Amino acid sequence: MRFWALFKRDVLVAWRKKSNIYQPLVFQLLIVTMFPLGLGAGAQTLAKIAPAVVWILALLSTLITLENIFKNDYEDGSLDVYVLSGMSLPTATLSKAAAHWLTTGVPVILFAPVIGVLLHLPAQAYAVLMLSLLLATPIFSLLGTVGSALIMNIKNGGMLLSVLIMPLLAPVLIFGAGAVLETTLGNSAFGHLMLLLGCTVLSITLAPLAAAAAVKINLE
Repeated sequence: MRFWALFKRDVLVAWRKKSNIYQPLVFQLLIVTMFPLGLGAGAQTLAKIAPAVVWILALLSTLITLENIFKNDYEDGSLDVYVLSGMSLPTATLSKAAAHWLTTGVPVILFAPVIGVLLHLPAQAYAVLMLSLLLATPIFSLLGTVGSALIMNIKNGGMLLSVLIMPLLAPVLIFGAGAVLETTLGNSAFGHLMLLLGCTVLSITLAPLAAAAAVKINLE
């Protein structure tokens, strides 16, 4: 029950601050409009780079939202309340990751076809694009909770957070973009998708424990 109470609270807070939901989407839209202008490229060239660009934008737009997963709760004392109430910290971190995914990851998934259209992504790649992001965006949120927990007592720690978790997210980016690229070439993306699924399961298992440990260290 505490999981759902915290989940509902975080979702409502994010919904009241709608900029947290819109900001990643506006960021993606602004960046993607620069590619045709900067490259001076036609549809064929854009289609070739589309799988990588869509995935990089999804990753970067998620990164800009990760810093505040724990920072606000740390500053207003909510984290101390979680501990004093006897709530399991891994449960709390998993709940916050789920709320972040719902309010940030899901909009990124739904907006991805728009980015694909702007980059002339081949039609056969959209299903794999959506599926790969569905598997990978939870990893962004789960690993993001670990990074956010580590830097929650550091002012303006967003850059440090990116440095900490980007090496962990690099394989996810490779597998995800690779799945979409293989589809555009007419090949099977099954192997890449299975690797993404494995990363997702591993993140669900380990990330809440790591984030809880980081929270505990910062509260001591």
